[in-house]
Amino acid sequence: MYKRATRRLIAWLLPVIMLMLVFRPASAGLFDIFAPNPKGSLIVVGGGDTPMDVQKRFVALAGGPGKARIAILPMASTEFDEEAQEVIDDFQKLGAEVRLLNLSRAEAQDQATLKTLEGFSGYWFTGGDQSLLTGVLAGTAALEVMARRYEKGAVIGGTSAGASVMSGVMLTGRWRQARNSEETEMLNIAKGMKEVSKGFGFITGAIIDQHFVTRARYNRLISAVLDHPQLLGVGIDEETALLVRPDGVWEVLGNNYVKIIDARRARIVDDAGPMAKAGDIRMHVLPSGSTYSPRSRRISFLGAEG
Repeated sequence: MYKRATRRLIAWLLPVIMLMLVFRPASAGLFDIFAPNPKGSLIVVGGGDTPMDVQKRFVALAGGPGKARIAILPMASTEFDEEAQEVIDDFQKLGAEVRLLNLSRAEAQDQATLKTLEGFSGYWFTGGDQSLLTGVLAGTAALEVMARRYEKGAVIGGTSAGASVMSGVMLTGRWRQARNSEETEMLNIAKGMKEVSKGFGFITGAIIDQHFVTRARYNRLISAVLDHPQLLGVGIDEETALLVRPDGVWEVLGNNYVKIIDARRARIVDDAGPMAKAGDIRMHVLPSGSTYSPRSRRISFLGAEG
């Protein structure tokens, strides 16, 4: 009797699982469906001046005044600059203990560095060139330590280039060489126009762009999303942040907007032409206070009814 009941249960579950695999967004595989969310949070800033309320939220997530221990990682820049010092000063004024860690790739593999990194409750990446940052940290034991700390509850943040590195697929900021006269206008939406590389992978299922409105980056993010339609395109304005919460919900902080481009159910024509062809792409315009669930696609706006 028990064997018969078990067989009936399996026969019922198999079609349900198959439906989940068919209709769930392409960014999620079988293991992602059942994988727990990290216990930590991410704060991803679109560049410009980081608003005080965003800095306060970061310190609070790192343990609060008197408890937060924050590492500043400035390797996206070739030299120590004013931005790093300003970030240090701002976090210290909010009651955090702050330390600058300007690591080389060799230091990112050193046991003494790893032990130091274990002692922080927050990690902040400053701006510059995201490829310099990944060149130092990608594939290192230091990055593994930060990922493990994030899984256990630490907060990771960054701005500008320090925002771009958060996703698994990273926009490098470079265009590839045009193949013909139709592609000579580099602002066109076209296949493969944006160069991407491997980021840190703290955010899965998304690709991030920053300085979004100020530097008119719609075309490059749309191009990247059409090349990777399983990923959500996330365009973050200056003075604005995306908070990725432990419950998997995204929350907008700061002064402006986060735009989300969703081509997971779009019709994309894959032909020999250089120009993109796509329909049914969804776009969400989220001001400060909005929340968005990538899994359920549920959106809420601060102060809005319904």
